[in-house]
Amino acid sequence: MEKYIARCRKRLKEWGAPLEHWYCVDLIDEEDASFVCELCGCEKVRYVHVMQHGEYFEKVYVGCICAGIMEGDLLAAKERDRKMKNRAKRKLNFPNRNWKQTRTGGYYIKYRDKYVFINQHRNGYWSCNYDGRTEWQYKGRPIKDSLSACYAAFELVDPIEEAMECEKKR
Repeated sequence: MEKYIARCRKRLKEWGAPLEHWYCVDLIDEEDASFVCELCGCEKVRYVHVMQHGEYFEKVYVGCICAGIMEGDLLAAKERDRKMKNRAKRKLNFPNRNWKQTRTGGYYIKYRDKYVFINQHRNGYWSCNYDGRTEWQYKGRPIKDSLSACYAAFELVDPIEEAMECEKKR
């Protein structure tokens, strides 16, 4: 581990970047695990920690271990990764929940004590609704099928920001 830490710090020094006191501002789920860590070059990173420092001009996109080294708290970085893994499992299982049909032909379930609705409209597109919020797009595109509608609904009911809850408290 010491060699790994030294390698990460060497790269930060080469960039003229601070060696510690970074903080995570975002998490990205690269579902195909194709991301390469900007700090250590590790390939196949799935959960990308977006690190920021007040004395550095840009964000740095890294994997879990490098994030822990940069912020000086490996356990916090591992906890974010664990939450993201659990969220990915929930997302995978979300469409398979026991959806019930509405009188108008849509579908609904109760999730976290609130109702989630997905509906197909006359124009063939789908929407989802949760807690007063409606979404018509998934991944920046109109929702064209029920599976995409389920995943868009999941993004409403289980936002990625919840995996960063501990960071928001800072």
